[in-house]
Amino acid sequence: MVRKLTPRELRQRRATIKFAKIFLSLTVGFWFLSSVPYIVIRAGSYLDNRGLLGEAPWTVKSKDICGHSLEKNAEGRVIVVTGANSGIGYEAAKTLALLNADKVVLGCRGKEKCAYSKAMIDAERQSLCFKGFEKDFESNVIDPGLNLDLGDLEGVEKWATALSSTEGITYVSDLVLNAGIMSTPLEPRNEGTGLENQLHTNHVAHFYLTSLMLPLLESVSAVEDAVKSSKVVTIASLAAQSPFSFDLSDINFTKGRSFASLTAYSQSKRANLLFAQHVHDSLNPKGIKSLAAHPGYTRTSLFHNNWHFLPKQLEFIKDLAAENTLFSMSSFDGSMMTVRAILDENIPSGSYVTPMLYAVGTPVVSKPKNAKWYNLGYERGEVMYPFMENTWSWIWGGFGYSKEDVEGLNVWTEGITGVSVK
Repeated sequence: MVRKLTPRELRQRRATIKFAKIFLSLTVGFWFLSSVPYIVIRAGSYLDNRGLLGEAPWTVKSKDICGHSLEKNAEGRVIVVTGANSGIGYEAAKTLALLNADKVVLGCRGKEKCAYSKAMIDAERQSLCFKGFEKDFESNVIDPGLNLDLGDLEGVEKWATALSSTEGITYVSDLVLNAGIMSTPLEPRNEGTGLENQLHTNHVAHFYLTSLMLPLLESVSAVEDAVKSSKVVTIASLAAQSPFSFDLSDINFTKGRSFASLTAYSQSKRANLLFAQHVHDSLNPKGIKSLAAHPGYTRTSLFHNNWHFLPKQLEFIKDLAAENTLFSMSSFDGSMMTVRAILDENIPSGSYVTPMLYAVGTPVVSKPKNAKWYNLGYERGEVMYPFMENTWSWIWGGFGYSKEDVEGLNVWTEGITGVSVK
């Protein structure tokens, strides 16, 4: 015989059922809301990859390598890539070597890493482009044999001097400022300059290297078989558009400004964009283009290894972020922004190459207007252009720069390095 529930038990059961319904509703609602961005991004990526948002997407495919594409061909180029031993730097260097660049110069922090990267790229190029003709293979990858540690300006100078005296290097057509560090603590500061490490490595050292590379960049026009103009391609980051402030008055966190590693990283990447603008203003009249690019949300060792700010209880987040394939790209896909910036001669100096969907997607070109880098001028589709531009401008608050920011940072950096880029 079934026992009849007491009034109290009935109330408890009704409360339990009501709670279960509320919990289920909230769970379904949360799942639905959280899935919307995924659906939008994935749908956008699907349409983008098939050229359904306008013109065909710009990417490098297997049919393009080994000189089989006239458009995507790096012949006549001598390309220097910093941070070329991993991530998007390695993938960009490898792709450009496969696209028949005259020479790809690897800049790595660690001689062994450079030697390994060169061997890997040579092996893949020989396998794909010289199968059956192995005797004709000649490496187009240059390892200067010196450690390019951007943390040491004297070492940077030695590396640049060694490159200038390397046999066969008479010019540099493309300088890719790609290497970087992320989320490092404030102390200890850089031993040589006393600067916060991310600012030193990501901006100041690249400024110094660019000044040392100017004679080779300016030599392009005098070489008959080279491309007719050179480029400086500065790799920025999504973090450059973050809401953190750029404070030139206390850029080195020595006057009481509160330090956070991500704030400092964001500042260093904004400095990259300001430097790219300075290069455009100063060198474009001399025939040297300046472009900036950011790789979106790309799964690289830089992203995975730099979560020092997380407490131990939350360290699992970095593993989730590193394995997240829903809203992120591979290193190869992330490198396409760099590769297009180098190869597409139709991109005007002063442009910003970004993923189509900002964090993911194939590379599109932003043509800055109203002196703002955030205007993501998507070149495909009359509908997508205003929607994406206005959406991202609003979300990120935009990255507007002033002439005073560009000039102020340049003067400050000249004072630190003792050199100029002009």
